[in-house]
Amino acid sequence: MGSIEAYETTKGRRYRVLYRRPDHLQTSKRGFRTKFDAQIFLASVEVDKATGRYVDPAKSRTTVASWMSRWLATRPDLRATTRTRIEGIIANYIEPELGRIPIGNLSRLRVQEWAAGLPGSPETIRKVVNVLSGALQLAVDDGRLPANPAIKLKLPKRVRAIKRYLTHDQVAALAQAVGERSKGSVYGYDILVLTLAYCGLRWGELAGLRVRDIDFARKRLTVQQTVVADKGYQRIEPPKDYEHRSIPIPAFLVDALRLQTRGRSGDNPVFYGSRTKIWLRNHTFRNGWFDPAAAAIGLEALTPHELRHTAASLAVSAGANVKAVQRMLGHASASITLDVYADLFDDDLDAVAIALDDAAMRSNVAKVLPRSRFSSPGAE
Repeated sequence: MGSIEAYETTKGRRYRVLYRRPDHLQTSKRGFRTKFDAQIFLASVEVDKATGRYVDPAKSRTTVASWMSRWLATRPDLRATTRTRIEGIIANYIEPELGRIPIGNLSRLRVQEWAAGLPGSPETIRKVVNVLSGALQLAVDDGRLPANPAIKLKLPKRVRAIKRYLTHDQVAALAQAVGERSKGSVYGYDILVLTLAYCGLRWGELAGLRVRDIDFARKRLTVQQTVVADKGYQRIEPPKDYEHRSIPIPAFLVDALRLQTRGRSGDNPVFYGSRTKIWLRNHTFRNGWFDPAAAAIGLEALTPHELRHTAASLAVSAGANVKAVQRMLGHASASITLDVYADLFDDDLDAVAIALDDAAMRSNVAKVLPRSRFSSPGAE
């Protein structure tokens, strides 16, 4: 047990608590106005030590701003683009409101009030809160906080966006319109549209696609890298989740890709910038070809990412099961694919009901049903 000592100040008698931390080093806390307050504090320290909840007050004095910086420095696993996004969240949303507060003084109520005042969509707000929560969880794990005040907050409900799926004819019209703009067909941008719509690539995966990533004999393309824009520069990174994947190429697209890559070395990009001749930038393609072409055929505000949704839709309508769609899109699990594209499998549910009905009617289940099931209208 610790001890309590009285001492005199210009404002009167005060009390100091001396105790040992779990590492057996002696420390103290002073400034208690009454001996009873000091006793309560000492008792709480002993309980926390006994239950493993003790937090050294000195370790929780670091400010939120300082801790966010320290936490970010411990995350070598982050992609450069993810790091840039998190730096922006810290600078724009966390530091202005919470930066000067010691993490030990960051109550759950204060964090909830901060979260309630965040601007943006529900998805944006959740991303901001997740950054703070991730940093504070490290503080908990490091023994600086007894609990994470940023978890299980009351946040705006996510609003599931309505996805737009193109038909085969709409994809063809879009590819043709892109090809007719500013020599788009010369650069193969019409083939680019078809590749997005039938292979389900993310933009960065398509931008990073090299000639040697296409196996024409097996009709497969391999995602081995992604090209992303970070602070105005293009950067080559591993694929999302660091997993390479092989994607089947529809036969009609194989010859078009062969023509697109003819005479070029294996390390050359399949689709390149018309001026730079290197990795094609998303905004360059959209401003010069994609957006005007989409508007011209009545698909205003269409994005290249919606062609990834289209690939999922066309695959499902062609009879692909959820596991095949998952592998094509590079989702971590089939459950993620079902969550993202649940609406595409509604027809599958109807097919299940029809199949169950057929099987049941060929079994003894039919014998226990009311006779009206088999009677014609008006029959006795």
